[in-house]
Amino acid sequence: MATAVKKTDLTAEEIWTVQPGERRSVGVIHIVVLALLIGIGFVVGAFGSISFPLGFGVNFFWTGIAVQQVGAVWFGGWGVLAGAIFPFFSNAIAGTPFYVSLAYVPANAVQAFLPAWAFRRFKADPRLKSGRDYLILFIAMVVSSAFGALWSPLVVLRGFGLLTTESLPLFIWGWFGGNVVAGVVFNFILLKALSAVVIRTPAFVKRWWS
Repeated sequence: MATAVKKTDLTAEEIWTVQPGERRSVGVIHIVVLALLIGIGFVVGAFGSISFPLGFGVNFFWTGIAVQQVGAVWFGGWGVLAGAIFPFFSNAIAGTPFYVSLAYVPANAVQAFLPAWAFRRFKADPRLKSGRDYLILFIAMVVSSAFGALWSPLVVLRGFGLLTTESLPLFIWGWFGGNVVAGVVFNFILLKALSAVVIRTPAFVKRWWS
């Protein structure tokens, strides 16, 4: 676990940098966070899958994207892991076959990983204090969702013969738009409202696992 750095305000650089004398290690709290993210992701992901469905876990407004991306920004690899796991459960509620959910793993992992990587790589502030922070988040959301939208309908569903050529564009745009719109609604709000608190907790992950 981490010992908190005592300072009135942290810069974006300091948020992601292990400070002299600061000890960080994997702890029980990270396992708890992983379990919580999977549970929360299951609930909110299932809500999106049931409420705005296209089929096979694809929908027009997937609230689970907020857990995938915000969770990974705050909790690094634990958030990415949760983001890859919880769709198995939320998709099952929507009747998606297990083999399809398994094939979705690369899409879900990338959707969780890319914003977390971008914030760490470019030292963006998770409190979203500048236009640059918003831009980095938005670009990461768009690029990761574009990958998911191409991988899942085009490679997975079309590859398994579950979609017709005519329905393919609808599922691609449904996946992409459902993720980006929900991300714009929830990711910005959650990061802006809660990051100042989260970054000062022992659960916050500066690197990837601690």
